[in-house]
Amino acid sequence: MIGLDFPVKPEWIHDVLQLWRPGRPIGELVQLALAGTMQELGGEKTRRNSLTVILRYFVPTVGEARSRRTTTENVWASAARVYPIDALTPAWLAQIIAHNEVAGEIARFIAGRHKPGDELMGSEVRRFTVARYGQRKVVTNSASAFLRTLQSFGVLEFAPRTAAYRFVTRLPVNRETFPLIVWAWWQAHPAPQVDLDAFAEDPAVVLLDTGSFLDSWRSHQPGLWVLEQRLDGRRAVLKYNTAAGWEEAMLSHMAAAT
Repeated sequence: MIGLDFPVKPEWIHDVLQLWRPGRPIGELVQLALAGTMQELGGEKTRRNSLTVILRYFVPTVGEARSRRTTTENVWASAARVYPIDALTPAWLAQIIAHNEVAGEIARFIAGRHKPGDELMGSEVRRFTVARYGQRKVVTNSASAFLRTLQSFGVLEFAPRTAAYRFVTRLPVNRETFPLIVWAWWQAHPAPQVDLDAFAEDPAVVLLDTGSFLDSWRSHQPGLWVLEQRLDGRRAVLKYNTAAGWEEAMLSHMAAAT
């Protein structure tokens, strides 16, 4: 998957997840979402494009073609019914970046060259992306879409006068929703252990405020993992090493928070 085809906003993700029901036909969910969210976008085709991105990352399905339905459980939908948008925004961003090659490279590029308060040009990011993936429309479109997504997530701010983006902040992470970030990362890098220092430098989290990560790692042991200090560094030994195990653990975590 080359990139993030169209921009998304946290509010749109939240709206779609509120419409989620177990076993709902995907066509029905699409029609409800098109009628009830993203209304600031001009036409149905534009809304459908961004909706496709949200469904790709946050709404797993079963079945084929017209028989596609939502799964019986959805961790993201459960979380959206428990936590406010602000608490979930960092986890949503981590999910998008962890599963999107272009987004990951751009996140690493921004975090490696800029700090909060700096300005960066969209053309700078697009040149980097083209140099990395080639001069293709899908590449430049993906770079632009991800920049607009970061703007909607509050990471960047666009200044029309200078046509530049300002790196506003790395998103603060709520301790309660931190396991969702680990789970999003684990799906892309399934392993029984996590190197804590390497995790804090992964593209999925470089646009998040990692200063609270160690406290968050500590607060969720031994329920989800156990921390170990070794000569070669710090690591978390995960309690769950299958997708089904993680899903059950995340659902239980949300149930305990209600």
